[in-house]
Amino acid sequence: MIVAGGAGSRVGGADKAALRHRGRPLLEHARAAVADADEVVVVGRDVGGGPLAALAAGVAGLREDYDLVVVLAVDMPHVTSRTVARLLAAADGCDGAWLTDPGGRRQLAAAIRPGVVPAPETVPGAPMRLLMDAGSTRDVPALGAEADDIDTWEDLARMEGPDRLGAVNLHDWIDELCDTLDIETEVDESLILDVAKVAADNVIRMAAPITTYLLGYAAGAAAADEEGVERLAARAQALAEGWDRLSGAPDPVDVEDEVPDDAAVDHTDDEYDE
Repeated sequence: MIVAGGAGSRVGGADKAALRHRGRPLLEHARAAVADADEVVVVGRDVGGGPLAALAAGVAGLREDYDLVVVLAVDMPHVTSRTVARLLAAADGCDGAWLTDPGGRRQLAAAIRPGVVPAPETVPGAPMRLLMDAGSTRDVPALGAEADDIDTWEDLARMEGPDRLGAVNLHDWIDELCDTLDIETEVDESLILDVAKVAADNVIRMAAPITTYLLGYAAGAAAADEEGVERLAARAQALAEGWDRLSGAPDPVDVEDEVPDDAAVDHTDDEYDE
């Protein structure tokens, strides 16, 4: 039972299920966590009355009678199938098991007996605590970031931030990437990052990776040495600093070459074989 409704007032009314974390919508993370379930129900915004009423409506609409129902809020992307397995094991012999955060607070991730879920018409506006305290229950302490949820844009940014892996050695990443791509080159990371920042600040954020990619391509095509790369970077930076063309404005130089525009193509879930 994935609870995906709510007004999302703290994210400006955005549909939380569609927010992306690590390249995938939050709903996909939730679906992956409960992929082994016999039936998956997503309770969306069309069910009013709060999360408990939405959950109760979802349970009432199940096609079969189940011994246990896994309940998961859509905004908890660090809950995985392993988390779900621990909740199911903990619920054996009682009415439910709830994931708890480091402070001991129960979160909307649980395995519960359908019989303890109230009828939908009896709980409009009632707090989820009514269900959390129903029957005999157990707590399952979260491991790592399992209990983290996304209530605000700041929460999402924090989850996506560069500190999610702790301190990262950029030189190690460059060395490993060069080995993986079977190339030998010296990288002036400060130069590349400066060009990327200028492109992002003066053109558009997405211009940064495209600009650095094309800079690398040009350097390779010209077999440029260190000074040659610096000259190419200076030309790219000067172009970005002087960029004042609005989206959709015609090119002042009449170029007839057709360039495919695949900006709307989503490759985030693509997998590539070597």
